[in-house]
Order: sequence, then structure tokens, then C-alpha cells
Amino acid sequence: MKKILRFKLFFQAGFIAVIVLLLKITADHFGFGVITINTLTGTFFGGVFFTISIVFTGAMADFKEAEKIPGEMAVLLKAIHTDAMLIPTKEEDSGTAKDIIGHIENLLSTINANLRGNHWHKSQLDEEINKINQDIIDLWAKGASPTPLMKLRDNLTNIDRLSHRLDYIAYTTGISGAYIICDLSLAAVLILFVLAKNEWGAGGLVLFALIAFVLTAIVQLIHDIDNPFEYGKNTVADVDTSVLFKLENFWKNGQTKPTLK
Repeated sequence: MKKILRFKLFFQAGFIAVIVLLLKITADHFGFGVITINTLTGTFFGGVFFTISIVFTGAMADFKEAEKIPGEMAVLLKAIHTDAMLIPTKEEDSGTAKDIIGHIENLLSTINANLRGNHWHKSQLDEEINKINQDIIDLWAKGASPTPLMKLRDNLTNIDRLSHRLDYIAYTTGISGAYIICDLSLAAVLILFVLAKNEWGAGGLVLFALIAFVLTAIVQLIHDIDNPFEYGKNTVADVDTSVLFKLENFWKNGQTKPTLK
């Protein structure tokens, strides 16, 4: 099933290309091909391709950055977890040291709960991060070595930065207008293809179908990678977050296989 889902995008784009081809054949048969392919229409097609390519390039740049976030976040969480265990404390201060380890594990659980729920409640993460910050302050006030505390603080800041970046990439809708323009441009190109005069016979029909297939696939991919953290929705371009699930399982059970359900 997963192998089939990998090609879902091509099946969908192929289906639309076939529909466009059938409509084109019907339009040619009944004489509806009235638009001449000339310099004006060529300029329009070039503008559409240019617009879609710009949006696609921006979306892919965000996707490539998003791919790094789970791995970097897991490395930072493991680092602060290990550093917290290495903090030398007096016997009477051991409770605070245990608290910070528990709060770090709770932070990971909160991150994974948000990923599994396909939302990103930044306030929940801030609450857990603030608890860890308070633990660091308490340990510093009780005379703990400042070196591991500074490392903890730096890594925690980087986790917070990645959290903000994830929130922006996955759940910011400020450029939705660009996606609407892509959709409208694609629809306009397909309509022009159907109503265009076919002066190249069967070769022209194949060319129209191939262009429709490529443009449709690219626009669908743009929508798919707009939120690369859609867990469990069977999309074709999602970031692999299993490294965080495995880390949570390892801390809880000493097992590396993630619980995905």
C-alpha cells in the first residue's frame, strides 16, 4: 500500500491529463478549437510556467529545511538529557536534577503529541521549556557547575528556535494567495489547451497531455509540501519524524521501535 501511495501524485496528475486529452479530442471533433497558438498565448504560457516554478522553488526550499528539523531536534534533546544526568549536585539537591530530566522527557512527549495530532501548540512547548529553564536557574542558585548548565541553556534555545521554525513552515498561511494563483493559472492553461487549435495532429494531442500532466503534478506537489508535517494522512511528501518517536520510546521503554499508532 505504501508503494502505491508513493505514486498517488502521478496517478492523480495522469487522471487529469487523460480528462484534458478527452476534452481536447471532443473539442476538436465539434470544432471548438478556436484559440490560435501564437506569440500572445506563448507569452501567457511562459508567465504561468515562471509563476509556478517560483512558488515551487520556495516550497521545496522550506521542505528541504523541514527535513532537517526532526533529526536536529532529536540530537539536541538527547544532548540536554545526557547533560542533565551529568550535572554534579549535592544529595539534598538531587530532586531538582531528577525534575529537569523528567521535564526534558515531558518536552519530547509534548512535541510528539503535537506532531501526531497534526497541530503545533507553541504554548504547550513554551510551558515545558519554561519548566526546564526554571530547573536550570534553581540548579545554578544551588551551586551546580555552570558549564553543563550553559550547555543546557544553549541547546534548549536551539530547540525553541527549531520549534518556531517548524510552526512557521507547517502552519503559517500567509502565502495562501500564491497557491490560489497557481491553481487559477493551471486551470487557465488547461482550458486554453482544450480550446486551442491543434495544428500538429496526434503529436499535438500528446504534447498537450504531457504538459497538462507535468503542470498538474507540480501544482499538486506544491500543495502537498506546503505542510510537510502531516502525520498519518498518506501524503506523498512528508517529513520523517520517526526519529523523535523512537527517542521517546527509548526513554520510556528502552526500545527503539516507535509506536506509530
